[in-house]
Amino acid sequence: MRQSEVSKATKSPRLKNLGKNIFLVLISLIFALGICEAGLRFYNPFGFRIKGDNIVLPVNKKEILHHDKGDKIDRLVVHQNNSLGFKGEEPPKDFANWLTMVTVGGSTTECLEIAADKTWPHQLGVKLQQDFSKLWLNNAGFCGHSTYGHYILMRDFISKLKPKVAVFLIGINEVGVSNPREFDTRMSTKLSFRSLDKFLSGLAYRSEVASVTLNLYRYLFPKSVQAIGQRDMGELDLTTLPTLELSAQEREALVKTHAEKFVPAYEERLRRLLKVTKDNQIIPVLLTQPVVYGSGIDDLTGIDLGKIVVANGMNGEVGWQVLELYNDVTRRVGAEEGVLVIDEAREMPKSSRYYYDLMHFSNAGAEKFADIAARRLCPFLAGRFMGFLKVPPPSCQASPYLTTRVN
Repeated sequence: MRQSEVSKATKSPRLKNLGKNIFLVLISLIFALGICEAGLRFYNPFGFRIKGDNIVLPVNKKEILHHDKGDKIDRLVVHQNNSLGFKGEEPPKDFANWLTMVTVGGSTTECLEIAADKTWPHQLGVKLQQDFSKLWLNNAGFCGHSTYGHYILMRDFISKLKPKVAVFLIGINEVGVSNPREFDTRMSTKLSFRSLDKFLSGLAYRSEVASVTLNLYRYLFPKSVQAIGQRDMGELDLTTLPTLELSAQEREALVKTHAEKFVPAYEERLRRLLKVTKDNQIIPVLLTQPVVYGSGIDDLTGIDLGKIVVANGMNGEVGWQVLELYNDVTRRVGAEEGVLVIDEAREMPKSSRYYYDLMHFSNAGAEKFADIAARRLCPFLAGRFMGFLKVPPPSCQASPYLTTRVN
């Protein structure tokens, strides 16, 4: 036998063995993935809130936070989600017979940094219960959510729950979000091979393993979206922040970029959010977004709130001007749509006593915020839901303007 023939004869069994080994590995992998899929469908220990681009609510989840320092919030904070995945009391069995409300927003609504009974949604519910009987309010705020997430939450969950009122605190997570059509593209359930993220996103609708893989991928390789004022450094000390002077041209360029590129997209998303809310016979209420920075001097530290750095290349003065572009859209769209707008952005004092960082509330800030919201909401609710009103004080009489103006 020739040497070449011997070589071929020797290689042939090796190739066959290699093929068998690869086949066995694939079968084992498929079997292992099948076991993982079945196990995750039965119990998913990761507690993710997102499945693909859908929201998976953290039902009955308990979170305990420890703060090493700071006097504006509690050192030990405990949060418990109910059977809906929201924060607050369980829904009453005769749900339709109650004055039911849900607050929707990002981290400034969820208020994870402060105790559950000191968040503004909880305190708002307590204050309104002084004037209304059978009032139920839950906190459906989720950290990082913008109007993209709010829309999914309304469409997939709250529309089925059908509370009578939905209160939206929106603004800070809209800053810098440019493309209103990106949501519709990302929400497609079809498989896409344009990127690993999009492929896993489509696959995640069909597989728990893919859903976990996607969330781990997004966790390990996050996409950076700038949110003005966001800090991950514990309680903020304004005296430690650098200052920044901007020329008139620099200020104008920053404001113009947001006004032309980002704000119109936010308006489209806001109108869609209001539509899905109204279409489900839920009354929307809008709250504008306050922050500590802007023009003025902080009464606690004496720091100029307009000069502190709040984002890369942006000081407090310009940061506030940019945020007000989004708040102005909320005010205008609310008026055009006949929706009550509570202007927290203008009514909340710019004082560091009310903020844990540049935008998240301290215990005192959450209480102040709830006070403002309750004062504005009380007459509005009285005009709409007289049957739930207790003996009304003069401040809670129904407002004829609100009753006729708000749809």
